[in-house]
Amino acid sequence: MGNRYRKEGGKIRDTLFQILEAEKDVVIKHGAQSRESRRMATQGMHSSKFCLHPAGDTPSACRLFDAIVSLCIPVIVSDYIELPFEDVINYKKIAVFVDTESAIKPSYLTKMLRENKYKKDFAVSA
Repeated sequence: MGNRYRKEGGKIRDTLFQILEAEKDVVIKHGAQSRESRRMATQGMHSSKFCLHPAGDTPSACRLFDAIVSLCIPVIVSDYIELPFEDVINYKKIAVFVDTESAIKPSYLTKMLRENKYKKDFAVSA
């Protein structure tokens, strides 16, 4: 999830952290920017089906691309986000978009992501 506290985006990050840290099958950690934290985040992405990309990250944040390269479906929590190369990349085919009001409802994200709809839509053949 990146840095938990960031200006206006930090509000949603902190709320998401509080909601998700107690959820079953959710791994969410608060950390500082360091080489070791980055390595652990990369390992986490490689072993996850979904990777949270909350408001507060810049649209070009490497975390979004790290998730895609790790075959981890980005869950973009934002009301207004412009992503790089939107004119050529259909992000709706490779990411899940959730508005902030819905995302901060307890159990909303985990329930939504557990639905078969996303498992089918984002099936990856090895």
